[in-house]
Amino acid sequence: MELQGYRSRLDIVNPNNTLRYTARSSPKVKVNVRPQDMKKNITRVMVLGIAALPSAALANAGTPLMWAGMLHLVFGNLVIGLLEGYLLAKFFGLAKGKTVGLIILANYFSAWLGGLFLRGAIVRAFPLDLNNAWLFFWAMAGLTYLITIALEFPFVASALRRDPEWLRKSIRGSLVIQTVSYLLLFGWYWLASGTSLYTRMEIVQLSAMSLPEKVLMYFIAADDGNAYRMNLATTERRKVFDLASTNANDRLFVRASSENSNRWDLVARLVAEDRRNPKLITIERAFAAQAAPSWRSTYTDPPQEEDSWFNFGQAARLGTAKDSQWEFWSGFWPIEGLRGTHTNTGAQVHFSFETPFGAWNVRNATLLPSDKVLFQMGQDQICIFDPAAKRVALVTKGRGPIAVMEEDRSNQAPEDTARKLADPQR
Repeated sequence: MELQGYRSRLDIVNPNNTLRYTARSSPKVKVNVRPQDMKKNITRVMVLGIAALPSAALANAGTPLMWAGMLHLVFGNLVIGLLEGYLLAKFFGLAKGKTVGLIILANYFSAWLGGLFLRGAIVRAFPLDLNNAWLFFWAMAGLTYLITIALEFPFVASALRRDPEWLRKSIRGSLVIQTVSYLLLFGWYWLASGTSLYTRMEIVQLSAMSLPEKVLMYFIAADDGNAYRMNLATTERRKVFDLASTNANDRLFVRASSENSNRWDLVARLVAEDRRNPKLITIERAFAAQAAPSWRSTYTDPPQEEDSWFNFGQAARLGTAKDSQWEFWSGFWPIEGLRGTHTNTGAQVHFSFETPFGAWNVRNATLLPSDKVLFQMGQDQICIFDPAAKRVALVTKGRGPIAVMEEDRSNQAPEDTARKLADPQR
């Protein structure tokens, strides 16, 4: 095959991890591309594209998976179409130019219709959670392969329409070229995805976790939007306030009580029409002596509380966790997930989940006594993580969790108890 046009030279400058591209225009230069080199060049381009993506995503640059998806939709379909068209033409003796052009069109059609709309509709319709997402990932990988074959089959059949055995050859040709290209695309997206939640951690039931004693979790339930309290050790829960929250970014937080400077109020932050002026509802006043305010609130005066979407960063510390050697951070992007470092041993743990079939941000993280981390994953999953055992468990469906230490109420003054029962806002 001969190409008339411009010659390009790609130079890799590795000492500073920089990539330099220089192009020299030289019209009327013939570039001879041998067929056996085409596969090698395509593979090199795909690997180079992934390698050029940032290993640590920046808040204003997106994630490797975002870039992989955009590159695939805009340029990758052209490369894959060239490969598939060349293979189809070679196997059945078809005209290369027409076949390649037709299969390139087929790839753009299947990627945009199947990849963006059909796949997206399936993902949105399926209730994903920590316990089923990994199985769903592999099921969707197989289903996407079948969808691609179905969407591109008419184009393959069109290329073979003049052949007496067009149907048999179309089926065989579709299976061959789609299998080759899908394996390449799967590798492309796998390299750009974050799967360590399932490949490096063990997903267990909550009953298999050793949970800290005397820790109460307050949260907004996913099913009715009301505020609940749960004892982590016993999993006993009860409703504490009819909140009727409807926004996925609503959350609970604690602030110093105006009645008693040694205690904390429980407050709900609800997203309003004007996001700069959220609706704040006091659920209980002076309800806890030991709580874990968000790190941002400790650096602002007066304390500022963000909604769940922006409540990432350093994990809050509860009770004896203030003396823990572990430090945890939740990243902005799903690929950043939850990361922890043991300051004494230097041990590090990290997990994330960001794939073409589902992605979860980590928010509202709190380091508990016994070095467990309570956090929200996605919009409606409250989970707990054990860094020593590398185990993750789903606690309940909800959002905006905060944790406090349970108090011994046996010595509480009778008048205080009567006042709290009389005033549900307390």
